[in-house]
Amino acid sequence: MADHVVDGANGFVASHLIGALVARGDAVVALARASEEVVRRKVSDALVTLHLDPSLARKVQVRQFSLAEKELGISASDVFVEPCTYWHSAALITFFPRREAELHAVNVVGSTNVTAAFARHAKPGSRYVHVSTAYQHGTTDGRALEQWPEYAHPSEFRNDYEHSKRLAEVELSQTGLAHKGDVLVARLGVMVGHSGTGRALTDLGMYDFLRVIALFARRTPGQRVRFVCHPRAALHLTPVDGTVDRMLALASGPLDRPVRHLVPPTAVPVTDLFAAISAHLPVELVAVTAAEVEAEPFSRFEAIVNMRCKFTSPYLRYEYQFESHADAEPPPVTPRILDLLISWYTREGLPE
Repeated sequence: MADHVVDGANGFVASHLIGALVARGDAVVALARASEEVVRRKVSDALVTLHLDPSLARKVQVRQFSLAEKELGISASDVFVEPCTYWHSAALITFFPRREAELHAVNVVGSTNVTAAFARHAKPGSRYVHVSTAYQHGTTDGRALEQWPEYAHPSEFRNDYEHSKRLAEVELSQTGLAHKGDVLVARLGVMVGHSGTGRALTDLGMYDFLRVIALFARRTPGQRVRFVCHPRAALHLTPVDGTVDRMLALASGPLDRPVRHLVPPTAVPVTDLFAAISAHLPVELVAVTAAEVEAEPFSRFEAIVNMRCKFTSPYLRYEYQFESHADAEPPPVTPRILDLLISWYTREGLPE
């Protein structure tokens, strides 16, 4: 039995990670701002998604914590009892404008507080896993490499969230933990539901886009909606079950390559995503170029939908290339899995 500390425990990835850990018999201390009841419910739901016994959520020790405090608002002697793997998953995820200060406070300063507390209190032999995003690469041309990043100006990112995640990695790279080699940075792709059932307990990423499209499709069925896309636009959709498996394997292995991209070997073309959505909702989604929209401007309906999707649509306008290796790559999202993901959410996940 191994010991683990997981912060941001009520989050989508963290709750599934905790579920997998307790299912294999490991001891888990879950840290969250949310109440113990909320954390246990999230972990229980994640266990159901992973086809595991939901009652195992009772085995999780839940502690309140705060990223804003240097000691995280915890009793270090209660949390860091044995050598452990610490999973830093807590983060603020928002693409809304004018929240730069809040994102910096949580994702940058908060992450610094976590690494400092870990360095002070973790027992010898402990490991630190920083959960990040592959999209911290921003809009920079070229292949995103599995290496520590350098500072980049906010203008090189699609939103302040990406920039804050880049800054958090830069700060981590300068710590003693990174220099000693006790750190793993797990950069995730676009998180989606279970690869076998499509079940997804999140409204982020692809599901935020789906929710907006469904709203308009059901109100005004049969409409065509165009989105400006890169000719080779594709999203690295990453099922949560495969991601958790890879995270666990990497964290227990050698940390000689501390920065890893947990993205599938092949991405899902945006045209395939649009076709899958159109097959389950009364709407026709079409990928076009900027020149085509200039020649035939958006209709009023298209303009409204594009405006409502303004936090997702920028990700359709780039081609992404991430360095990755077989030991870190979750299985790809096949057409069958994509159909499962879309069909489950349109059937079970959308608000009535």
